[in-house]
Amino acid sequence: MKNGKKSLALVIIFAMLLTTATVFGETYTIKKGNTLWSIGKSFNVEWEKIADLNGIKDVRKLQVGTVLEIPKSVEMPVEPNVPDIPTEPEKPVEELFTQITASIKNGNHEIPAVITIPKGNEKYPAVVMLHGTGSEKNEAGNGYVLAATELAKAGIASVRIDFIGNGESKEDYINYNLTSAVSDANAAFDYISKLNNIDSNRIGIMGWSQGGTIAMLAASENRSFQSILTWAGAPELASIGSEENYKEAKANGFYNMEFDWRPSLKLGLKWFEEVYATDVLKQLSYTNAPILAINGKNDDVVDPINASKIVEASTNKMSEKLIIEGADHTFNIFSGDMTAFNKLTAATVEWFKKTLVPVYKVDNVKITNGNHIIPATIISPLGKGPFPAVVMNHGHGGTKEENG
Repeated sequence: MKNGKKSLALVIIFAMLLTTATVFGETYTIKKGNTLWSIGKSFNVEWEKIADLNGIKDVRKLQVGTVLEIPKSVEMPVEPNVPDIPTEPEKPVEELFTQITASIKNGNHEIPAVITIPKGNEKYPAVVMLHGTGSEKNEAGNGYVLAATELAKAGIASVRIDFIGNGESKEDYINYNLTSAVSDANAAFDYISKLNNIDSNRIGIMGWSQGGTIAMLAASENRSFQSILTWAGAPELASIGSEENYKEAKANGFYNMEFDWRPSLKLGLKWFEEVYATDVLKQLSYTNAPILAINGKNDDVVDPINASKIVEASTNKMSEKLIIEGADHTFNIFSGDMTAFNKLTAATVEWFKKTLVPVYKVDNVKITNGNHIIPATIISPLGKGPFPAVVMNHGHGGTKEENG
């Protein structure tokens, strides 16, 4: 009887081991853009097991080139007792939008860009997407790729760019500063606004971290941006532009900025001079565009209180903030739990759907005056009216557009 009990116990233990056992032997070398979540998904393994096996404490600090040991779970097949429910097959993502790469000329340098446009014959609104410090146009964990896809599904185009010295840019990062970044943002606006299937009157701008800083500054200078959105937007850049770092830049012409996930960058002296001379929130008050400031409650890089400061600085009553519970500076995109990031993208899409709406119409007409024709452009608000109107005359030698 005792032997029988022992045999039964061994069978139970063996079965438990078989359903939960982890075998080792496979390895994977981390590549640019990888997250533990994406690696785990490709090996059909929970990302937490990869982190535990390799002693990874901070999933945001993966090093390109690191060789990971990959566990492999062996599970007993279980027949689900669920009746088949016929479902409508989803349309493949590639059928919903077109994605093209471009090189946008801005003065003496080229801006690498990716444009995502919904498929169809309409005139679509668009969003200029700006990345943060040390990142690139696809952003952390391919966050901007995911966001661009969701925007396209909602009928909103986008252009995401590499700032000077980042991503595929051929320029030296030492030449990056607030002025150059705002200029690149405006060049991206000009490029996408001239595409045939883009409504140039409905273009917004968004940025992540320092990209949010640039988005606010660009919108303050370019009133054509109809809406603004920031992901962990940084109206102050004190964490990078400390007095100690500024002193180093004054001595060497640059500050050597180091990262855990990429080679160091030389942050030029002009960047520091402009940061110390620029009141970002005051600049933001110069635009009438509404802004949505989104922050993670657990952000330890940009204090979530900045979302309130941004909204308070805005002159548009539609402006609002959103604090996502439990989210860090990257909205947990490296954790494998996409709950916070999904909330972020959903809020982003809804914001631009709400704010990138037609507010006026443009009619090019010809007015007969005696024996000659006067070309004219009439811009009128949408709505019932009646509206007041202004007749605008150009100067000597000019045109109705006047100075561009």
